[in-house]
Amino acid sequence: MTHEAGVERPGVHGRRGRAGAARGTLRTRRLTDVLRRRREELGLSVEDVAARLEISTGAYGSWEKTPAQEWTDEKLAALVKALEMTDQQGGWLFRLAVDRDPPLAWDVPECTPVPGTPPLGPARPSGPAFPSFPVRPYGPVPPRPVEPAGPAHPAEPQNPETQAYLRDYAAMMDAVPLPSVLFDRRWDVAHANPAFETLFRGMRAHPTAMPGQNFLRFVLFHPDAGMVLGDRETSWCLPLLAQLDSALECYEDDHVLQDIRHDIADDPIMDAAYRCGLPHWMRVMGAAAVHHDGAVRPLNHPDPRWGSTECRIVDETPATLQDRGYTRMTLVLREPRSLASTTARRGKPHLRAVSGG
Repeated sequence: MTHEAGVERPGVHGRRGRAGAARGTLRTRRLTDVLRRRREELGLSVEDVAARLEISTGAYGSWEKTPAQEWTDEKLAALVKALEMTDQQGGWLFRLAVDRDPPLAWDVPECTPVPGTPPLGPARPSGPAFPSFPVRPYGPVPPRPVEPAGPAHPAEPQNPETQAYLRDYAAMMDAVPLPSVLFDRRWDVAHANPAFETLFRGMRAHPTAMPGQNFLRFVLFHPDAGMVLGDRETSWCLPLLAQLDSALECYEDDHVLQDIRHDIADDPIMDAAYRCGLPHWMRVMGAAAVHHDGAVRPLNHPDPRWGSTECRIVDETPATLQDRGYTRMTLVLREPRSLASTTARRGKPHLRAVSGG
């Protein structure tokens, strides 16, 4: 897979050297943006980071502008520590800086399947929003689409029978006590039940990334998403980035999906995850990890009775909705570990097959 824009083909008009230099400049600029953005996220000045690295302020100023090919493992490891990066972010930094995985000591534990953990789902599409195409090479980002006049993506006209079906289906979703959401192929939310709204009730207002507006944007861009979505980077962002890439392969002219892709490119951290973290994650986890259905993911529920728990994602989209491009996703909450152990000690009720005498 290519990891950078503008990968040239040998011998095309003799421009290999200039293209390679341009790629190096682009990589350096991205890396500079990532380091600066991370430092600002932590509220640190250049002086603060220099003190953590035990080097002069001027020396660190030059670090942020280091050409990509001049980075060493030692410098990158020191930066990961000084900027309080997770192992996952450290892995992305290495791949962005030197185009390779970190040394063995930097193996990313989040990307390694834990023995006994259920698989992330069958290798099949989970509704129209989750096409089963393989993740393609990460080439140049196409120009940002021009916003068309009128609605972003006008809804298809629906006959009265379809409208009645959707109303009844929404009523059924509302009766379900588990968080459940219905969205289209662009992840625009068509309906969210009260349990879903309760799960994300603490989210601050955001212009484009509210959980009830577009679920993909929420997972990727809302600053509070990690309060509810446990292990957000690995368990939620990377699978959705893979699904977005597959959706772009299927609906490459969809300007809404293209706009999301451009917003990713505008965010240095997210762009590093898409270009560098995603190919590595796909190699480790396999194609089945792209799909939601059956995945067990960590969750932090605002209700203290649930607290830090897990949910199994169940795709329960009927054919009627699949044909119209919708996907329904339900989060089946699992008992918190402490409650589960208490229940086990007391003896959990279960069904028995009893034969007649």
